[in-house]
Amino acid sequence: MNKACVFYTDHFVNQIVTQFLAKSQKLSFQRIENYHNNDKCIFTSYGILRGTGDIFKKSKNYIYIDHGYFNASERKFSKNKVTSIIDLGGYFRIVYNDFYFRTNNKNLDETRFKKLKIDLKDLNQKGEIIILSEPSEHILNFLNMPNWTKETLNKLKGLTDRKIIIHNKFSEIPLKSLMEKAFAFVSCQSTAGFMSISEGIPSYFTHPSFGESSNIVNIEDRKLNHDLLFKAANSQWKLSEFFTDEFKTYFSNITS
Repeated sequence: MNKACVFYTDHFVNQIVTQFLAKSQKLSFQRIENYHNNDKCIFTSYGILRGTGDIFKKSKNYIYIDHGYFNASERKFSKNKVTSIIDLGGYFRIVYNDFYFRTNNKNLDETRFKKLKIDLKDLNQKGEIIILSEPSEHILNFLNMPNWTKETLNKLKGLTDRKIIIHNKFSEIPLKSLMEKAFAFVSCQSTAGFMSISEGIPSYFTHPSFGESSNIVNIEDRKLNHDLLFKAANSQWKLSEFFTDEFKTYFSNITS
């Protein structure tokens, strides 16, 4: 099996996360400028900016790192569309040959999810609105889907007559407030969709990584997919866990 090769950019979060991974798993650690396409090397890095995204797209095999599905490192989103990192003590997702969620992930062990101490609420019976979570400009560009919001909105209008509210991470109304009266949550790949499920609101994703069970054509069925939460919890880790035997086993099996 090919070995992972870790590459870092000039961004401080990328440098910290990739360095933790490289040191903990004894992997090569190089600047992204030194990357040369090599079938014997599994390109590994954090995020999609500063050159990593282009390499991920071209790579036959890769390991992608980003903020976790639950309890991620604290961030602040300002009105001028600047994201600030408060700390790096949260979870990071580590995915092989995908950016969001591998549908062939079959690990339904609930142990790691229960450690998060997230209460799973019953189905929200007061749900009235549908939240349409808009991806960031970076994601829209990266996935080459500039009209995602308009196209998804039109598709939803053909599936339901419920009120639809568009929301993004810079919206003035907190997402938690909207969820109090949400019938369903729709996004391309937003990690907020996992929080939605735990709050008793069915989530639907348009990105193929999540499979047919989360297809928006099922929006009126209202099913809470808790299995998705358990799988997600088993794919995310804190930096402090990178040096544990548990993570070493996970990382060694990630490409299998």
